[in-house]
Amino acid sequence: MQSPVIVINRAETVSHARKTMMKERLSRLVVVDGSRPVGTLTRRDIIKSLSDYKMRQRDLDSILVDEIMKTPVTTIGEEDSIGEAARKMVARNVRGLPVVDPKGDLVGIITKTDLTRYFSETCMGELKVKDLFQLKENVPTVNVTHSISRAMDLIQDRTIDRVVVLDGQRPVGIITESDLALLAPRKVGDAFHKGKVRDGEVFQTRIYLIPTAEDVMTPNPKVVEGNGDAAGAAKRLIDDGIGGMPVVNRKGEMIGLITKFDFVRYLTKEDESK
Repeated sequence: MQSPVIVINRAETVSHARKTMMKERLSRLVVVDGSRPVGTLTRRDIIKSLSDYKMRQRDLDSILVDEIMKTPVTTIGEEDSIGEAARKMVARNVRGLPVVDPKGDLVGIITKTDLTRYFSETCMGELKVKDLFQLKENVPTVNVTHSISRAMDLIQDRTIDRVVVLDGQRPVGIITESDLALLAPRKVGDAFHKGKVRDGEVFQTRIYLIPTAEDVMTPNPKVVEGNGDAAGAAKRLIDDGIGGMPVVNRKGEMIGLITKFDFVRYLTKEDESK
């Protein structure tokens, strides 16, 4: 687990939470009341809350964490097993668990990244990527010329937090929730077209162009072959600070995707035989 934990009070504003996430480079915060965890707040929670029309009319300084946090919170005991932590993450479809002591006080947090690191250090040579990855038909993909609206729809409809951008059958980019939340508005281009001349003055019209997947994606994604060592792939995700990689065949064509959560799923079996 990681300790100490960066936390936020339920009475703080979403604006403060957002700034904390950006400053600390975090995707989630534990919400506390005193020393006890009472909820969690993720980047996705903020994005989803602002998709509501009424919520969008309010500034972030007026929205409290308590209004949009996820509750009840799922925790894990500090003496519980790695397998139990993985099972809870998969069962609740969460990417992190606050760790509590016997009194229920917060002492740490364990995330999918921590479990992926554990897998990379303890499972070297045991499995191939092809034993764990998700097949292409189960992975959200878009073409380079799809609009970002298509990518947004796919991320909202799936549990996977990334979309693979294809040029033909080859993966050429990745779009994550962060790309959609932070980069899309900056990628909107504009073009000026001359309008009619009136009173000797030319009036111009600004036309905003809708960004495509190619405009927003992170290009040249890291890839891995299906026959590669799974622990080695897990280490690459940790070392490169990324959440997933397209899996390709020898021709460089995408056949699937391997993510940190795939390693979490495998670890649900960690102590079943004990």
